[in-house]
Amino acid sequence: MIGRFASWVLGSWLLCTAVGWAELLVLESDGGPALVSAHGVKEESEKVLFKEDSGTQRQVAKKKVLKTLPSLPTATEELSREAALKAINTLLEAKSLYANLQEALQKEVEGWKDRLDKMPSPQDPEALAQAEAAFVAATEKAMPSPHDFRKSYTLEELAGQLAALDALQKEFPERAAEVDKLAAPWQLEQEQQKAGRKKFEGRWLDPAEWEKEKGARQEVAKAAFLEKIQSPALPPLLVGQGFFLAGIGLLAGGGLLGFSFLFHGVVELLRHRAWWKGSAWALAGMVLFALVSRAAVLAVTSPEGLAGGEPADAAPLEELLWQQAGMGQPMPEQLRLTDSEINAWWVRRLRFAPLGVTDVFAASTVGWRIQFLEGGLTLDRTGRWLGQNLLLRHQLFFRRSDQGENIYRVEASLGKLPLPPALVLRTWNQWVESVIQQATLFPGAANARLDKLEKGAVVFSSR
Repeated sequence: MIGRFASWVLGSWLLCTAVGWAELLVLESDGGPALVSAHGVKEESEKVLFKEDSGTQRQVAKKKVLKTLPSLPTATEELSREAALKAINTLLEAKSLYANLQEALQKEVEGWKDRLDKMPSPQDPEALAQAEAAFVAATEKAMPSPHDFRKSYTLEELAGQLAALDALQKEFPERAAEVDKLAAPWQLEQEQQKAGRKKFEGRWLDPAEWEKEKGARQEVAKAAFLEKIQSPALPPLLVGQGFFLAGIGLLAGGGLLGFSFLFHGVVELLRHRAWWKGSAWALAGMVLFALVSRAAVLAVTSPEGLAGGEPADAAPLEELLWQQAGMGQPMPEQLRLTDSEINAWWVRRLRFAPLGVTDVFAASTVGWRIQFLEGGLTLDRTGRWLGQNLLLRHQLFFRRSDQGENIYRVEASLGKLPLPPALVLRTWNQWVESVIQQATLFPGAANARLDKLEKGAVVFSSR
């Protein structure tokens, strides 16, 4: 009998030691059998050595060990259904032997049963389905969205996700392999980031390689974006045909009137011998005819070209367009542009709508050019009218205030012919509307404010 008992104890001990669990020892004591949780049980001669949960080392006589029972494994330790069933049967047998330990042993049995419920039998499809549903629900809660290799996560996000998966593994230790598979890409990303590497399109690169690859891809994307994007078609009229028809009428009327005065003066001189009257009519006709001719010549004579401000490089404005419209970045707090950069941008980007079929006598715009001065600017708009080159020039003078630069005076001329104030403001406002229309390419332009004008440059600031 004693031999059978010793063999059973030894077998149980070997079973528990093989799977790495703690053991429950039923020890003989003065108050009756006692249940002790033991770790690292060893037998030496007639003694049994072990360590309690508190860490205290104990030794008892081998004859005082009445029974060795399996202790419930931790959540991280693997457990098979067969081992769980065997442990429950062993505990129930011990429960029937030791009346004073029934409550403690029942708690152990309940713990084993709880673990067993999470390992349904393959012969029980309903239980398997319930267990699978519970695992899927817990997985979705722990990991709301799967790992996206194209996305970059912060170290805080990675730590939080791994902690959630670790809790999931503790809740379902039997499915630890599946949870490990779910956690693998998150762990890899965390390791790569801690090693100082960066992700680019799902590939991990060293910082230098990442910058090089990113720069190359951005240049390709930038070139494609700038090639595709088009500035809005601006109104094509330099000066409307109404103005030209009125001007032609005035010139023709003035010329005819001058010719009439001259003819009347000649008649007075030759027929009526009225020297003073004929001379006055003839002189008036010549003056009027000279004024009309002079006005026509001034209108078609281009003034001296702008000094400086030659088109050079449109790259700064192209880069600004890419940053704002392509990458969605805000406008810089301060932006300085030279007149040569703006002129180059206009050469490259200005696009005018075709003239209407009824605008037979209208002047079409073919280009803009600007020059910044200290406290002012000069704007030239070139155009064509019936094959003749025309130039409409505006000169603006600014006055500085606490709010920045404000318009003080505007002057304009067609060629070298000064224009009346009403036409000056009208043509200027038409140009401002065209600039606003073109500025829609830059999302940050709505928050831009003219800060100051320098010789050869303009400075904007964001509001």
